[in-house]
Amino acid sequence: MKKLFAILLCSLVLSVHVYTNDLYLYDAAEKVELNEVINNKLNILPTTVGKTFTLTNGLSVNTSTNANTTYVLPHRMAVYQKDNGAAYFSFSQTEYTNDFVLPSVVKVTDHLFNFSYQGELYCVSESPKQSTIGTSMSIIAFDRAKLFVKAGDKFTHVYVLDGTATVLDNKSKKKKVLKAGDYCFSVKEVEDVERDAHTAEIKTLQSKLDNVLFVNYGTNIFGVKLHL
Repeated sequence: MKKLFAILLCSLVLSVHVYTNDLYLYDAAEKVELNEVINNKLNILPTTVGKTFTLTNGLSVNTSTNANTTYVLPHRMAVYQKDNGAAYFSFSQTEYTNDFVLPSVVKVTDHLFNFSYQGELYCVSESPKQSTIGTSMSIIAFDRAKLFVKAGDKFTHVYVLDGTATVLDNKSKKKKVLKAGDYCFSVKEVEDVERDAHTAEIKTLQSKLDNVLFVNYGTNIFGVKLHL
C-alpha cells in the first residue's frame, strides 16, 4: 500500500505544470533597451547581461544604431537581434514538467510562443513545437529551424538555413513553405558571400544556445551559462 501511495505521489509531482516564460540576456553591445508595461506605465529595465527577464509584463527589446544583443529562451531557442531592431513579447503559455521543489534543469513539454519584430535577426530553434514571429507584412511559423529575418514596414524577407518555415502574407493570405536554402519575398538569389555570412552568424548563435541551461529555484527560472 505504501509503495502504491509513493508511486501515485510521484506521478502527481511529475505532472505539476507551471505556466510562465522567461528570457535570458546572453550578451549586449552598445545601447540595448529593455522595457515592460506595468499598470499601463512604461518601465525601463536595467540592461543586465546574465539576467533572466520575465515576459509576463509585455517585455520589449530595442537595439539602437550599432547595437546588438543575444537572448535565449527555455524552449531551446536563441535570437541574435541586430542593430535598429525591436522585439515585442507578450505572455504566452509555456508548460514545464518540473516539480519546482528542488533546483533542477528546466524541461519544457509544450508552449505557444510568439513575438513580433521589426529589423534584422537570426533565430535558432530546437523546439519541436511551433513558434511564430509576426512582422508588419507576414507571420512566420517554424519549429526546429535556423533562419534569418529582415522586416520593415513594407517588406519581410526570410531566409531559411536549416529546417522549414511557413510564411503567411497578412494581406493576400497566401502562404509559402520554405526549406533550407529558400529565400522568401526577395527577387535575388543568395550569393555565396552572403550565404557564408549567414552561416557564420547561425553557427555563433548555435554555440550560445548550447552554452545555456535553465534551472529553477522554487518557482523562479534562471538562465545559466555553462562556460563564461
